[in-house]
Amino acid sequence: MGSPASPIIADVVMEVLLDVSVEKMTTKPRLLSKYVDDIFCIIKKTEIENTLKILNTFDKNIQFTHEVEEDGKLPYLDSIIIRHDNNLKLDWYQKPTASGRLINFFSKHPRRVKINTATNFIHRIFNISDQQFHQNNELKIRNILTKNDFPQKTIDGLIKRVKENTNVKITEGKEISYKSLTYIPGFSERFCRSNAYNKDKYQLALKTNYSVNNMFSRTKTKTKKEDKSNVVYKIACNGDETNICQKVYIGTTKTKLKTRLSGHKSDQKSDKPLEQKTALAAHCTLTGHRPNFKDINIMAQENNYKRRFTLEMLHIINVPPEKRMNFKTDTDHCAHIYRNLVHKHRWKKT
Repeated sequence: MGSPASPIIADVVMEVLLDVSVEKMTTKPRLLSKYVDDIFCIIKKTEIENTLKILNTFDKNIQFTHEVEEDGKLPYLDSIIIRHDNNLKLDWYQKPTASGRLINFFSKHPRRVKINTATNFIHRIFNISDQQFHQNNELKIRNILTKNDFPQKTIDGLIKRVKENTNVKITEGKEISYKSLTYIPGFSERFCRSNAYNKDKYQLALKTNYSVNNMFSRTKTKTKKEDKSNVVYKIACNGDETNICQKVYIGTTKTKLKTRLSGHKSDQKSDKPLEQKTALAAHCTLTGHRPNFKDINIMAQENNYKRRFTLEMLHIINVPPEKRMNFKTDTDHCAHIYRNLVHKHRWKKT
């Protein structure tokens, strides 16, 4: 869960699962449809248990449960499917545990965000449900928006706009660049309406800084230093038994830090020529010194390779030459404007 590839993998697995399972069924379903791992199926009542058994034998780690219609009704995703006179109709469905919470009208978000959230909510309900259920669903919409402190006048306007579809805008032939700005109550609205930027080229996306991370100090288990990836790190030299070495090595890695450290250790022990070793391994081979692998400093964490590579070079340049293990070639691609800035303020503690 959470991986960008998850929906694709789930669809592929489900397609294979259904193809294999349907072939094993003696009585084929009249209708079989799916949304990710939710399946809607029309079969004979006598075939329910057998169909479930076939689906669950595909893989022991993929086990399905089932619901059957009651009084001609069956909930499926955000809808309830109603069977009447051999016809199927859809109505909007909420689970009994649904809180009805959307976005509070008085929350510290741009007005446009609150209006769009409510508009999309109304659109979804009307699009899901059949025309004959719209009047009843409109009452539910009004109730939910009222509980979220939307003014009655605003609710009336939103429902009217959705019904008339006047809020649908189609932009053709224009390339618009979206820019993100922090939302400041009162100012952001005036700025968006002003002529301070080219509205034909740019669209502003206002965001709030009040997130879950601001409310809670720890929302996730802290990642151990050695398990972090996409980092710029610093390794100090412990010298040997007679000499204390002040030199440091700056490096970067896309993989986990412990994997990169393992590579450094192997490189240090290898019989490769010095020019084929890293600057850290070459220094230790020439001097007999021991790197301090137990106390690694993470200087920065950046997923973008080019940015991380630039950060590595800047951190190397910020180390005085006499304390630097890195090869000169490690900073050859650093732009002179960055070098000048670092030189101007060097050498601050890294």
